[in-house]
Amino acid sequence: MTGGQSFEALNHLGNLGHNALVILNDNDRSIDLTMGALHAKGTYEEYVQSLGWSYAIVKEGNDVVSLVRAIEDQLRRDGPKVLHIRTKRPDLSAPKSYKPGTTFQWWAAEAMRDILMRHRDIRVLSPAMFAGSGFAPLRDDFERQFLDTGINEAHTVTTAAGMAAAGGRPWVHIYSTFLQRAYDQVVHDVVLQGLPVVFLVDRAGLVGTDGPTHHGVFDQGLLMDLPGVVVWNPRNGEALRGMLEEVAENPPSGPIFIRYPKAKTEGARPMNFTPYEWLSKGDSKVLWVSTGAISDLMKNEGNHLHLAQIRPFFDDFAPILAEFDEIHVFEESTGLGGLGGGITALVEGMVPRPKLVLHKLPSTFIEHGPRLSLLKEHGFDPFL
Repeated sequence: MTGGQSFEALNHLGNLGHNALVILNDNDRSIDLTMGALHAKGTYEEYVQSLGWSYAIVKEGNDVVSLVRAIEDQLRRDGPKVLHIRTKRPDLSAPKSYKPGTTFQWWAAEAMRDILMRHRDIRVLSPAMFAGSGFAPLRDDFERQFLDTGINEAHTVTTAAGMAAAGGRPWVHIYSTFLQRAYDQVVHDVVLQGLPVVFLVDRAGLVGTDGPTHHGVFDQGLLMDLPGVVVWNPRNGEALRGMLEEVAENPPSGPIFIRYPKAKTEGARPMNFTPYEWLSKGDSKVLWVSTGAISDLMKNEGNHLHLAQIRPFFDDFAPILAEFDEIHVFEESTGLGGLGGGITALVEGMVPRPKLVLHKLPSTFIEHGPRLSLLKEHGFDPFL
């Protein structure tokens, strides 16, 4: 109910008068606690009735017999109806925690703790995903600096845009797959205005057992098509922390997207940010170019260039590419654009034109499974 589309649906159907039954399962939370005035003030009845719906409530929703009777009663009635069910969700899982130094999420949280201590003007916004991000333990220590907007990604991004336009320092934590819900707001409210909003794009790349709804394989292509944006992909926890420190100490002049996966990583200290890094060099005329966490997984004793910044390309990138006869590009994303598309455009006019081989995930919805197994299954096996 915190998302705008629920209002749009209730508003539309309420005007049509059809026999529709909406069951609102209210257990005080989604991933994090339910946010917003509608829930806090308990005004669901007035809200739905103002949109043309009748309203009924079952206060003991875990009582299955009472619940079934209430549903049967509502189905006998005409017109649009909302049945509000108060339930209690059993606590079946341990609180989300990350073993120190082992995941990108742990490194992000550790960096944010240090950053927020020094920069009290930074505000971190999230559409109800602080628990999954690893940031939940920070909320008690930095209550004023964390803003949970509820599950409403479009509103979250536009709120950050307004804060930036007013001179604030908003950082948006958002999962890659949920960033898709706010793409229009990213384009028109942030990028078109050139506003300095920092996006922490969590779950970028394959997410393993969360499956096809959550694989973050589309946003890289979407973001690289936008003018004036900066896109960074850290290869490990050290690099991620270095990127966060960089934007904290040197605030960007426009929108910046720092993409990191749900994956294990290693590290011991912050790494100073650099847009590219030679992971190995050899004597051959073949070059590997990779970005993000797969760079640390790939085995190569030849020429291997990791791009931490894929948008815009650094000035010396084209001359480096021109030195090689064959270029292999590796990215943990799908589609025709992205890093591969950008490099294709860059080498198009070169004489002689190097042979270009793109290694990407297939243009399909990828199933559930361990991240490394999925990478190997979908084209990266010879290189990992």
